[in-house]
Amino acid sequence: MNRQTSRRNFLATGALAALLAGAGAARAADPLKFDLTPYEKIPAVKFPWGWIRWVMNADVDPQSELTIGIVYVEPQQSNPVHIHPNSAEVLHVLAGVCEHQTGKRWDKLKAGDSIRIPQNVPHHACTHESPCLSLIVYNTGKRQMVPVVADKT
Repeated sequence: MNRQTSRRNFLATGALAALLAGAGAARAADPLKFDLTPYEKIPAVKFPWGWIRWVMNADVDPQSELTIGIVYVEPQQSNPVHIHPNSAEVLHVLAGVCEHQTGKRWDKLKAGDSIRIPQNVPHHACTHESPCLSLIVYNTGKRQMVPVVADKT
């Protein structure tokens, strides 16, 4: 039996449906048990500049080794300059346009563009006429965010 036939048999037997239907909380003893949360049921965390929906992190799944979010920045807005002391970040623009400052460098990002922000590097996104929708990924299940206060000297 080849790999394609095996996969077809697995799907045809309803094994995948049974796994999904019987999904429970993640446990170390059974890594195949999980909670499936439809996107529309994930609450948006609102900010003055837009919102973030956390689709995966250690709060969603205690075994998660990643933090994944969908972030929306309203037109003419900017999230605060901040760092992530415990992780790098990858930002992938899904729709819209933004300017992103990483350290002292500015990049204009549009749908399909990706950028990697190293750990502990100050960064933030700014929009102009249009909003920006992005996928953000961190290499830890417990992302930390620390605002950076501007030096006024």
